[in-house]
Amino acid sequence: MTTIKKLLELAKNPEPFEEGTQEVWLDPDRAELVLKSHFDENIPGGSKGSSFVDETVNFITKIAPVECNNKIIDLGCGPGLYSQKLALKGYNVTGVDYNKKSIEYAISEADKLNLQIDYKIEDITDLEIESEFDAALLIYQIYGVFSPANRRKILNNIYRALKPGGLVLLDVLSEKSYEKFEQNLMWFLSKKDSLISDKEHLTLYAAIKYPDNVTLAKNVLVFDDGKLVNYNYWNQHFSIEDLEIEVNEAGFNLEKVYADVNGEEYENNREFFAAVLKKK
Repeated sequence: MTTIKKLLELAKNPEPFEEGTQEVWLDPDRAELVLKSHFDENIPGGSKGSSFVDETVNFITKIAPVECNNKIIDLGCGPGLYSQKLALKGYNVTGVDYNKKSIEYAISEADKLNLQIDYKIEDITDLEIESEFDAALLIYQIYGVFSPANRRKILNNIYRALKPGGLVLLDVLSEKSYEKFEQNLMWFLSKKDSLISDKEHLTLYAAIKYPDNVTLAKNVLVFDDGKLVNYNYWNQHFSIEDLEIEVNEAGFNLEKVYADVNGEEYENNREFFAAVLKKK
């Protein structure tokens, strides 16, 4: 297939949650960008600031006190921003992420502080841990980027990994964010020093709304050697009622909803919300 034919194929609107040619979190050519995003909240998908991380860790100590909830698993832990601070609070922490560079950074930082954190390079859809943990974290709105089938897998994996009565803290985009999502189509020539690549390339970008509160941010990168890369970044947007139905089916009760994972009180019309789940 010629480059033009491949490009025409990639430019078509994919089916909901159809994968691109590459997952940005696993692309070795974007490894530095992925790691950098965890320390810069201005980069799309980036982590929150240090003070927010502290607030969230303090909130976790309130809903899951270390004295009786010692073992925590941080799913999609990235470079260990939360795992490290939880370990400093006395928790026995396991961090899981499938980005090798982020895990390597997390291990290096833990070694500097002499922290015993069990970091694993693993896909959370394939996690196989039985009844070990008191609490699980699934934050940065990770949950909604997965297809319904993979979300079921993740919840089932967490269910098995938690002790009876174990807690989950997760956050998702809301229906309000779906309403405000603006569809867009554009193309532009990127500079050599752009965030996503140090090579000059053409970017074809599409922001697309699908039925059932699903959105897609699609990037197709075209390089001068004919190489094509397609990233599909999906999001499921939730109402509280829809999230509750989904987690109930997996064996969890939705205990309480918050404005964010730092425990702020919930308000209507926010573009995201957090929830604490409890294993039945």
